[in-house]
Amino acid sequence: MTAATASLQVRHVTVSRGGRRILDDVSVTVAPGEIVVAVGPNGAGKTTLLDTIIGAVPASTGACWAGDQTLGGLADRARWLGCLAGEAEPPAEARVEVLLDGAARGGDARWASLLEERLGLSPLRSAGVGALSRGERRRILLFEALVGRKPFLLLDEPTGVFDPQQLLGIIDLFRQTAARGVGLLVTVHQMSDAEALASRVLVLNAGRVVGLGSIAELRTQAGLTDSASLQETFLALLQAERPAVAP
Repeated sequence: MTAATASLQVRHVTVSRGGRRILDDVSVTVAPGEIVVAVGPNGAGKTTLLDTIIGAVPASTGACWAGDQTLGGLADRARWLGCLAGEAEPPAEARVEVLLDGAARGGDARWASLLEERLGLSPLRSAGVGALSRGERRRILLFEALVGRKPFLLLDEPTGVFDPQQLLGIIDLFRQTAARGVGLLVTVHQMSDAEALASRVLVLNAGRVVGLGSIAELRTQAGLTDSASLQETFLALLQAERPAVAP
């Protein structure tokens, strides 16, 4: 099985810390060219899921696979996975052009040029990273993630620092990345971002999967009409998880 046909699979992963389950028997598959968006309340386990897949957090049970191979050590994961952590920062002492050229070296020059243009990075080439705004630094990290040649990308809250106009372009770049055959697993906070971006949505609550499918499939699961927004669907799925209160 080649990287172009292999899926990223999380199989029955549980993560426990201090006697508490942060992830509880979570399974999800990301196919090449698919964008799976993970949503959930604060503390639902979204970031822990990404950290477990990349090997930063050990799983208590379960495993992650790429195609027919178990992802074991960091070398295995580095072959398959690119990652943008939510709190990541580029080195403040570096020059922007050094980071851009280093990330793009040996790859698709046209794709790198398109990304640089669409992310508005060309005017920043001569600047030092320490002089940039948070949004500008985030665009550099996005460039480094999207320009890479990994079959799967794990992006933690990549849309949070962008204004609505910028966000339209960022979402379009994610779609273009998926169209190149890359599978994306993305965590987002805003339901409107998830609705605009997702091929499928993974709904987490208290570490458990309470929904996984297209938005239409989640509406059906929640018993809602086709006009229901993802926000309404999300809230209905969480409500269905709450235990009934005894009279």
